[in-house]
Amino acid sequence: MADKLPVGDTIDNLKTDGQKFVQDSKALVTAEIKPAAKHAGIGAGMFGGAGYFGIVGALLLWLCGAFAFSLMWQHIGDWSILLSLVVGFATMAVAMFILAGILALIGKSQISQIKAPTGVVDEAKSTLEAVKSAVARGKYNATARSSIDANEVSSHPAPTATGVAAPRRATDTRH
Repeated sequence: MADKLPVGDTIDNLKTDGQKFVQDSKALVTAEIKPAAKHAGIGAGMFGGAGYFGIVGALLLWLCGAFAFSLMWQHIGDWSILLSLVVGFATMAVAMFILAGILALIGKSQISQIKAPTGVVDEAKSTLEAVKSAVARGKYNATARSSIDANEVSSHPAPTATGVAAPRRATDTRH
């Protein structure tokens, strides 16, 4: 018969193992989420940068560049000042939208590198299966042990010729 731990020791072991499991799960979550959070932060920063340059660039550089393009178009096409201003401002707007698009693509590539924490989910599933299996084994062992104890109380083995009781075979009580 295997050595049995007292109930108090078993409960203490469960408490210690439970705390260790929680700490290990926390460490696993931290290890998986940290790189994902880094990529999310970089990606969000790039989208923020795209928005910033999209707005501020469209307001400041757009004005400055638009006037420069307007002068260029007036010189090249010999257009009126109003037509030159319209074409110059439109040219500058296109340039700023191209810059914003490039930054948005960089941000999107960073966001697409975010990975879900699969290790934590797999660990939780395997732990749940292990606990279910242990509970099922414990129920089976408790049932088998109680039926063996009941058989030992109701019947005593017959002595043999040497005066020592013959070993009994455990009966299978599974249905």
